Formats: sequence, structure tokens, C-alpha cells
Amino acid sequence: MNTESQEKSTPRKPLLFLAVLAGLLLLLAYAWFSPYLTLRGTQQSIQRNDPSALERYIDFPRVRESLKADLNRMLVEQASQDQTGFGALGLLFVAPLIDQLVSVLVTPEGLASIGTGQEPQKGDLEAVRDWRLKREGFSRALLHPKDNPSEGLLMERRGLNWKVVRLQVNTLPK
Repeated sequence: MNTESQEKSTPRKPLLFLAVLAGLLLLLAYAWFSPYLTLRGTQQSIQRNDPSALERYIDFPRVRESLKADLNRMLVEQASQDQTGFGALGLLFVAPLIDQLVSVLVTPEGLASIGTGQEPQKGDLEAVRDWRLKREGFSRALLHPKDNPSEGLLMERRGLNWKVVRLQVNTLPK
């Protein structure tokens, strides 16, 4: 009777192995393609001009704080290049405007204008359709305009999902 039970359990082992293997392959495929799902969702949310849908894909508090820090850094670098001393005086007047600039950039139109050279209020919402994804390792990726792969929305993996955590800008908006 033991030999009969061993014969019945033997076919189950290859099936279990195949099921586990299939599950792992599906998990790896999802891990690889999940940033593209986030890219598509972000594109659609921006095109629809839907800030509430963007909250699913963008960590707004973290994006705002990192953008403020980046803008302050850029301003200090530009002011330090000024030999007359007026750069530091200019910082006193410009620093309070950073919050307003951040609130203009962190909108669907503002996000659509990243890396395009357009004014933040006049970003082409349809242009995000041509955005590309550039991987920066296993847990980071950059959503960027087709013609400017150095600026865009930086995403990080959060478990099996992805969220935009930073705007990567190299120049101050005009």
C-alpha cells in the first residue's frame, strides 16, 4: 500500500515545481514591466489633467520637498558665481518665491513641461504621450520627454509598485 501512495504523490511533485516556476516567472515579468504600467498611468492622468489620479503615481510631498531643495541649490550656485554681491541680495527676494514656483511646477501642466523648455503653465498635455522610460538600476527609472533623456520624473520602486519621488531638472524654468 505504501508503494501505491508513493506512485500517486510522484506526479504531484513536477506539477508543484511547474506551478512555482510559473509563479516566479510571472512575478519577474511583472517586476520588469511594472514601471511601464506606471508610465502609462502617469501619462493618462496628466493628459486628463486629473490631479487626484496622479496621486496614485506621484508622491507629491516628497516631490515638492526635493524640488524646493534642488531649486534652492541652483539659486545658491548661481548667486555664488556673482562677483558683485548682488547675487546674495537677490536670494533674499527670490527665496520666498520658490514655494510658488514649486506649486506651479507640481501640476499636470507643470509636469508635462519638464524637459521641454515650455513654460510650466503652458505644458502640452498631449506631449506626454511621447515620454520614454530610462531604467537607472532595478529600483529606479526616469520618465522623460523623447528629446531630453536627462530631465524628467524620477520613479522609485515601492514594493511591487512604482512612484514618482523627484523631478529631475537641470535648468531653472523660465
